[in-house]
Amino acid sequence: GFILPYFWQMQESPLIPQLASTWLFWLLVGGTLCIGLLRYQYAHRFTRLLRLPFRNYNFDSSELRMDLFNGSLEFWSIAAMALAITLVSKSELQFSDWTLTVRYALIIGVFLTFQGLLYQLAGYIFQDQEAYSSAWHEKSMFLRWAAIWITPLLWWLSFGIGPRELLAIAGGIFLILLYLWALGRTALVLLRKSSLRPYHNLLYLCALEISPVLIFIFLVS
Repeated sequence: GFILPYFWQMQESPLIPQLASTWLFWLLVGGTLCIGLLRYQYAHRFTRLLRLPFRNYNFDSSELRMDLFNGSLEFWSIAAMALAITLVSKSELQFSDWTLTVRYALIIGVFLTFQGLLYQLAGYIFQDQEAYSSAWHEKSMFLRWAAIWITPLLWWLSFGIGPRELLAIAGGIFLILLYLWALGRTALVLLRKSSLRPYHNLLYLCALEISPVLIFIFLVS
């Protein structure tokens, strides 16, 4: 099978044995190359994505459709989050832990699919499909944005020199803040576009966010 290049073996983390770091290294290389190719092939859309947190709430058609650009970023975002959970939960990575990463990725994928269906179902029930679809698109954009910024964090967490616990805490805080920021923008989109009363939307948003998160925590633990 593949082995680590010689130049990388000299920088290998002592907490990640050589056999385990083989699949870890090539997974990170694949994700990084994916982002690099998307940056080269879709330069304009990539730049717009980086500016996402500071933009208004209007999306163009390319940002709403599920194409190669959006699908690749979301796929890598799911894989990257699964890998981050694996690295944080294991004191020493083993070769067989790739199955654990796949399991986490499947759970995250099911979680996001379930949450997206809840958003669409809520819009259908309350006859407010446009508002709830826009709110879900806002969250999807931040999923793509997270795929870019979590990648260097994974490289550092996997092979960097320094306290892994401190880095894991910093990365966790960053992802939580990112999630809360996305949730705030999602709430604003819902309040601006929905025909329902504001407190109704806030109650529904809490239900749409909290119930899938509780299920996700149960499945991961």
